[in-house]
Amino acid sequence: MILAAMMISLASNAQVLYKISGNGLKKESYVLGTVHVIKGSFLDTIPGANRVIDEVEQVCGELDMRHMTNQDTLLSLAQLMMLPEDSVATEIMTEDEFATLCRVVNENYNIDLNNPQYATLLKFYPVVLMTTLAQVSEMMKLQKAMAEGTLTESPEPVIDMFIQQKAIGQSKPVFGLESYSFQIQMLTSLLEMPLHEQYKQLIESFEKKEEGERIVKSLIDAYKSFNLDRLSEALKSETGFENIESKVFDSRNENWAQKMPSIMAEKSTLFAVGAGHLIGDKGLLNLLKKQGYKVKAVKK
Repeated sequence: MILAAMMISLASNAQVLYKISGNGLKKESYVLGTVHVIKGSFLDTIPGANRVIDEVEQVCGELDMRHMTNQDTLLSLAQLMMLPEDSVATEIMTEDEFATLCRVVNENYNIDLNNPQYATLLKFYPVVLMTTLAQVSEMMKLQKAMAEGTLTESPEPVIDMFIQQKAIGQSKPVFGLESYSFQIQMLTSLLEMPLHEQYKQLIESFEKKEEGERIVKSLIDAYKSFNLDRLSEALKSETGFENIESKVFDSRNENWAQKMPSIMAEKSTLFAVGAGHLIGDKGLLNLLKKQGYKVKAVKK
């Protein structure tokens, strides 16, 4: 499943944190493979992770996640997520197809796409709609719990945001390797098929939501046990992965590997990125080795 490939990031071997040294570096830097959907408290189980955050001078993620709370940024990004008026779901799908889409979305997320309140969602690219619905659903549950007074604690941030928040709390610079606009443009260009086919695939994904959740859970469980070779094999065996591997991983790894040397030369840095970017011949670890750096797993 493409969604799993985007949200679950992997690494080979049984480590997720690596030290980068040599090749003229005055101070050691690190790269940490994350899974974007895992909660921040999982950091405590990764050997050496908290120590490294305390030691480095700055933290670099795929994105500077502070922009997620900036309204102006979110507004401009929303424009990139939206389809032309003649390509939205109600224009592309037949009445029966749209009725099916509304049904499966309501069944899975308790969201009525016929309600004008959610009209904006129908303007999103199908792959964006897929990820946004889950976020909206969780937000609705949170708002309901707050209104009913049943919310016992604040929601825990995901690991990427948690790492950046911890660094900010220590007054350390935090920044990203990419912009949000780049990631959205990449996301909306992943599926090289007519929009009508994308909508049909979207319906199929919702109809098989439980199967998708089982796949994601199995991948997360593998990551949490650091059985990452098995996790990598599982992801690569998923239908459609080979169609997005180059865009999601390979080309971005090359760009990052070009940026990282100057960043590390300036200050010791923890790079916290999706762990899928670490694996294989075209992964960050191998690309850094080819540049002459020593890359060693951190075990404690």
